[in-house]
Amino acid sequence: MRFDYTARDAAGQPHSGQLEAADAADAIGRLAAQGMTPTRLEARNAAPAKRAAGGRIKLADQVVLLRELATLLTAGVTLGDALPSLVQAYEGQPLGAPLAQMESLVRGGARLSDALRIDELQMPVYVIALAQAGEASGDIARALQESAEQLELSRKANEDLRSALIYPSVLVGAGSLAVLFIFVGVVPRFANLIKGSRQVPELSRWVIESGVYVRGHLFEALLILAAAIGLVVTSLSRASTRRALLQALLRVPVVGPWLVQAEIGRWATVLGSLLSNRVPILTAMELAQGVIRLDRLRLGLERATKGLQQGQSLSAGLETQPWFPRTRLNLIRVGERSGELPRMLLALGHSQRDAAAVLQKRMLGLIEPIAILLIGAVIGFVMVAVMMAITSFDTLV
Repeated sequence: MRFDYTARDAAGQPHSGQLEAADAADAIGRLAAQGMTPTRLEARNAAPAKRAAGGRIKLADQVVLLRELATLLTAGVTLGDALPSLVQAYEGQPLGAPLAQMESLVRGGARLSDALRIDELQMPVYVIALAQAGEASGDIARALQESAEQLELSRKANEDLRSALIYPSVLVGAGSLAVLFIFVGVVPRFANLIKGSRQVPELSRWVIESGVYVRGHLFEALLILAAAIGLVVTSLSRASTRRALLQALLRVPVVGPWLVQAEIGRWATVLGSLLSNRVPILTAMELAQGVIRLDRLRLGLERATKGLQQGQSLSAGLETQPWFPRTRLNLIRVGERSGELPRMLLALGHSQRDAAAVLQKRMLGLIEPIAILLIGAVIGFVMVAVMMAITSFDTLV
């Protein structure tokens, strides 16, 4: 199998190219033998990974795996004993097959960081880097625990957002059904008002005729609606579509600042964790950029990384980025001067997550009144059109 890779050598110099290897773990081992740490590794023309017999690996499963491994290793259980016990515990579940594959790799002499790289687990690159740093420092349990904490933060943020969207989604759905009922079940009853009359306002005629048409072709209309919903769902399942949507949302008031705050918080937390585990800063910067989904922020961080290569400080590189909060730069400056940059980055990540949570609450608080106004406006529009038809009929009488 051929892999495309980007890596850094012991001096921090970037390298990229292609290599032949049996699998991802073998590719990582070949790069390590050359003294390089991979920051990106992708199989060329790789077939989609097969799902485990127990189902799809979720973010929560990744958290559980890392936490349980960390707990067992902290308790003094060797890796050779920990993996078989986990394989037995999760047999038939989503984690069962990947754990069995990990055990086979480790039993064959691979490192844990290599075993975590298997396609079925879909672990983020920074988790692999933290595991490698933990192996180098002799504290793999702590590295795994920190990886689990980072993934848990992402999982909790996603879960909180889904939970907060339940009520607005129910509201919009119920309102849409009410509009559909009025348009299909009520409006067509006034069709007699427009028959043979030329005095009915065009707006009323258009609304009533549309209601009659939709009612007469309800099955076709529902098919078109279902197809439209399916198209939206299919489009959103593509990474390219979601990425384009995020870039568009960046320009929306309230939503844009919330996305930026959340991205900065995630980046700072991951970078702080990598640095606290003694990952070189240039490698850590490249790995931390992997959690950024907004192109504007990623390009800014790439420029900051180039500044680091030229001897510039991190705070100086971020100071030129208009999206980075000026009030937060002091934390990074203090960390650089005191030698506590990892701790300051972790503090920055915590403060940014809090700021993003406030903006998220404000954004979700706006959805409800906006939805009520839109649904009310549509219903009002339909009823005004009907009332105009009724009043025009009364005038003729």
